Amino acid sequence: MAPDWAALREAFEAGKSTVTELAKQAGITRQKLSVVAAREGWSGAPASKQKSQGTRDTIKRLKALLQQRLAGLEAQLGTLGQEASAASSERDIRAANMLVRTLEKVLELERKDRAKRSRSRKQHRALDDHERKALAERIAALGDGPAEAGGGDVGAGGP
Repeated sequence: MAPDWAALREAFEAGKSTVTELAKQAGITRQKLSVVAAREGWSGAPASKQKSQGTRDTIKRLKALLQQRLAGLEAQLGTLGQEASAASSERDIRAANMLVRTLEKVLELERKDRAKRSRSRKQHRALDDHERKALAERIAALGDGPAEAGGGDVGAGGP
């Protein structure tokens, strides 16, 4: 049974399911669905890409929050100077440590997100390379076929 391409396009553009889920439901491979979507210019983003965008937004907000909190701590330390008590210094040190741990986690999230995007790009490049090779082979086969037939006709009619 052939997939319902119109329904697939609608679901793809709605972005509520991943490409893998949509392909599985349609009984085709993820690669096939991706190729058709790219070739036909389907708009929208599958759910996995939306999640990735959400991760980037979250990381951006966390970085801004960290910058804000760090600026606040620096301002406090500047105004306290030598008058800082042991309790407030310890509290500020704990807050700074928590900021550092949070920043480390944010950076790790960023690295994971970058690695995921890189893997995705590599998969798409491999798919594109495969498609180019298959297309080149088809073109070469088309070029060989008519040339031989045409050459035979010309050769047969010449002498």
